Amino acid sequence: MTPPHPRTPSDPFGTASLRDATLAAWRDSPTRLAEDAAAEADLSAIGYRDRLITELAANAADAAAGEGGVGRLRVTVDGPRLRVANTGAPLTAAGVRALTALRVSPKNGSASGSRNVGRFGVGFRATAYLPRVDVLSRSGGITFDAARTADALDRAGIAAPDGRPAPAQRLAWPAAEPPADGYDTEVVLHTPGPEHAASLAEQARAEAEDLLLELPALIEIDVAGEVFTRTDDDGDVVTILADGRPRRRWLTSGTYDTPSGPVRWLVPIDGDGRPTPIGEGEVLRSPTPTGVPLSLPARLIAGLPLTPDRRALHPDTDIADAAAGYPELVASVRDDAKHLLIPDPVLAAGPEDARLRTAIDQALRHAQWVPAAGGEALAPDRAWVLRGLTPGLSDVLGDVVEPLVHPDLSDGPPARALLRLGAKDLGLAELADLLTGVDRAPEWWGELYDALAALVPDADAAAELGALPVPRADGRLQRGARGLFTVDGAVPTARIDWIPTVDSRAARPLLDRLGLEHLSVAQVLEHPALLGEIENADAEGGEAWEDLADTVLLLLAADEKVRAPAALGRIELPARDGTHWPADELVLPDAPLRTLIADPDADLGVVDDAMVAAYGADPLRRLGVGWGFTVLTDELPTAPDHDLDAEEDWWDGLDVPPERLVAIRDLDLVDPDRWPQALDVLLADDRTAPLLSDPDGYPVWWLRRYAEIGGRRLRELRAPDDDTLRGVTDPLDHPAADRLTALLAGPEPDDAVDAAARLAALADPDRDIAPGVAARVHAGLVTAIRTGRLAVDDLDPPDGVRTLDGTVSAGAVVAEHPWWVPVLPPSRTVLAGPVPDPASAAVLADLLDIPTASRRYAARVVSDGEAVDRDSAVAAREIAATGEVPDGPIVVHDALTVAVFATGTGAEIGRHRVPRWRDDARTWHLSEMVSRP
Repeated sequence: MTPPHPRTPSDPFGTASLRDATLAAWRDSPTRLAEDAAAEADLSAIGYRDRLITELAANAADAAAGEGGVGRLRVTVDGPRLRVANTGAPLTAAGVRALTALRVSPKNGSASGSRNVGRFGVGFRATAYLPRVDVLSRSGGITFDAARTADALDRAGIAAPDGRPAPAQRLAWPAAEPPADGYDTEVVLHTPGPEHAASLAEQARAEAEDLLLELPALIEIDVAGEVFTRTDDDGDVVTILADGRPRRRWLTSGTYDTPSGPVRWLVPIDGDGRPTPIGEGEVLRSPTPTGVPLSLPARLIAGLPLTPDRRALHPDTDIADAAAGYPELVASVRDDAKHLLIPDPVLAAGPEDARLRTAIDQALRHAQWVPAAGGEALAPDRAWVLRGLTPGLSDVLGDVVEPLVHPDLSDGPPARALLRLGAKDLGLAELADLLTGVDRAPEWWGELYDALAALVPDADAAAELGALPVPRADGRLQRGARGLFTVDGAVPTARIDWIPTVDSRAARPLLDRLGLEHLSVAQVLEHPALLGEIENADAEGGEAWEDLADTVLLLLAADEKVRAPAALGRIELPARDGTHWPADELVLPDAPLRTLIADPDADLGVVDDAMVAAYGADPLRRLGVGWGFTVLTDELPTAPDHDLDAEEDWWDGLDVPPERLVAIRDLDLVDPDRWPQALDVLLADDRTAPLLSDPDGYPVWWLRRYAEIGGRRLRELRAPDDDTLRGVTDPLDHPAADRLTALLAGPEPDDAVDAAARLAALADPDRDIAPGVAARVHAGLVTAIRTGRLAVDDLDPPDGVRTLDGTVSAGAVVAEHPWWVPVLPPSRTVLAGPVPDPASAAVLADLLDIPTASRRYAARVVSDGEAVDRDSAVAAREIAATGEVPDGPIVVHDALTVAVFATGTGAEIGRHRVPRWRDDARTWHLSEMVSRP
């Protein structure tokens, strides 16, 4: 046996002895040589194929780990040679022995306690396909040379293995060349040519970023002058730079020790810190890439036990352990992007991927990484997702619904991801139930409704909130808005007890969609339940009246257009003298009515001045407190028992009792000299003004008879622009006379007194009365008699009558037919209306105690005429011209002449040519000069 060669300065690692031992083993066992050749070929061509740069970087990282973990790696192209230099622990004799052996490694940890990447001593075999590889170190160097190995076999008489070359990296020779300046070790790869060396450099360039992430002991990789570096920002963000410019940032979970080895998760992030999930093609890195495919959105860099070829997990390794740290990575991602790291439910890339996915899913389900609306962290299986949760709604609900997920994860993909992990899908109906019994101020509920509105896009969503609690004005909390009311425009301090109302501080538009009903102030004051409140206050008295009056007056103050229904006039208010009276029996301190009363001792209660100061005069007036005259209303009155002046006289004049009595009180208290001012007050009040236009009502009836201006009753005066009775009655001197026509003289007299006044005016020769006015007055008298308003016996005949020429005569007659008018003298002719007719003429003649024309005079046609057919042209023209159809024969005269006789003596008193005449035989006589075309 050849003695071992001693180590010399030219062979510091004793490679000669190692070669002798290896050659002796091959010589003694030819199968050993074949096994070594096959193993090296398999590792180079299969196990470590395409891992040359990775394995060299891993060795550099292990070297750096032994020197404090700040290693640098440089890759340069030197013609056909690729030089890979690194800092860190130099080459050692043990390392040389490992490099020249198979599956032998001295890496069993370092003084710092860090784990080494290489553990099998075979990673360097990724370079074994090259003809020569030099390992140069500051402690010495070695060379693997396939040609020298073949020569050594030949000189030793050892036959090469059949079908394959001898192992290229079992025999090493010393190398005297030092590593590159600034580096501790340099591996020189002698490639087939410059192109091959350049392609390996490009591979190093492509892998540089990943290697810096996978090998923490390396902080710099220089590839042909392009320098890649890694910086750690506060430990949770790793930045890769190229020539000093940021290339990519990675968020990391940190390292977690598990039973299977250390685990670290990373995910790329953009400038805003938003993660960019890993795409397809990702594999397990332990710490460098393996052949285990993964389909996760983040990168796993671990220290899990692998098979010797570093392609697969060791059979005893449980990849589920690698789920450690994943929830922490998700927790560190910004809230609106956490879902991007929750694995989608897709088909796994393999069994290891499926097992790891399951473990991550379970870890995410139970770990507290989900941000809650209230600020704390929740586990998904304890979290509630309210779809569409907004920041505003989150702020309101955060401390009430504690497991509620933050808005950033409450809609779209984030929400769906949480639901896959077991989160509860909280619906609006469930939310409404959860809020039942929550004790919060009305303002809080209002904020809740505002914030909830965005989650209620349609009627279906509104229906889900049917049980949402709503605070009432009475302090109670009601389930659901249906059956509740809000009063538009009402002040918050108005406590409306007779209907259930929402607290105004909580009222929001959303409640309208949930069934809240709106009422106007008028509707609230007209609500039947208010009458019940009045009855209760009447029974309780005292504070009950005060509370009710306060609410009603506040409502009236809120809407200046609303007048309280008459029934609310029963509400009692304090008077100046300390007593309490119904509102409609009081007057305001400065009410004009007080200046109109004739008797200063009249019993008019004055409302307390404090009430006026508190609510204002206008709301008090609209409640019924008198400003002017008060109005009395009685539905379905049965008797004249309302304490109104002359009420029984008015009642007796009605054909049937009124269905509704609306009267004005205290008219009889007005000073007769103050009626012009009283009329102003009546017209200015919108409660009394309409009553002055109702001819059948008590107010008009009373005012026409008892109200006087200038010593004349209103019914004896006319409107200034009304010519119907011009000259018969005087015009009313009042600015609003045109609004008082119902109170003034009309076409017909009210009674015998009114009729007598008109007859007296017509008989007064000093009055200038036109004949047409006289005819209208006569017609009105006739109508009053016919309708029974007055009787002829109620009146004395006048001393004179107004005739057709406008004069007053004592010996006139009433024309009962139109044809009498042309033959009677105007100074002796009286008309019973614009067109004479026998019935009216008879009534008027009786009233005036004068005869009709046919009783005083007789007339006979004295001209000759010729009878014509009723259908002749003459007859047709007559009918068309007069609008009167002759009811007897028609006779046409050349010049129709009529003789008039006194009925007493028979003496003829005159003859007259007339256009037409009808005799006692009902024959129509027409004058040809009228009928001729």
